Order: sequence, then structure tokens, then C-alpha cells
Amino acid sequence: MKITDVRVFPVNINGSMVKAYATVTFDESFVVRDMRIVEGKNGVFLSMPARRKRNGDFKDVCFPISAKLRDNLEKMVLEKFSDPLTEEVIPDA
Repeated sequence: MKITDVRVFPVNINGSMVKAYATVTFDESFVVRDMRIVEGKNGVFLSMPARRKRNGDFKDVCFPISAKLRDNLEKMVLEKFSDPLTEEVIPDA
């Protein structure tokens, strides 16, 4: 599976660990939206889209099965996030 497009949308939400949202296109035919770039204790990481379950826990809606795809996906999204030409910051919601 080839990643054909990565779009990153930085956000500035006071007190939030979310630094940006990402949209990724695979093979020019499948899009995954609402990935989050999160500031954690050990730096930024990519979080998959998730849905809250009835018990309050969160469960990923979609996710890579192989470690190789996950590493490649995270690398490409975080590189785009670090790019100074990344899309304009979305102001506080």
C-alpha cells in the first residue's frame, strides 16, 4: 500500500496536547481523516482516528496492521508536520 498524499492541519487549542490533524490518501483511492498529531511525554506521535465506546474508553476506528506501514505512515506525517510550509494554523475552536 502506497501513501500518495499527506495533508497536515496545525491547530492551536489552549491546553490541548493535539498539535495538528492529518489526512492521508492511500493509492490515490482511499482517504483516512482525523488522525491527530499529539504532544506526549516523549515527543510528538501520530494517533489514529478513534471513537468513544459506551464505557468511556476509546477504540481506534482504523489502524495499520503491520509495524512497517505504521512506521512509514508516522514518519511521513511527522515530516510534513515539521515542514515550515505546512498549511495555516487553525485558531482556537
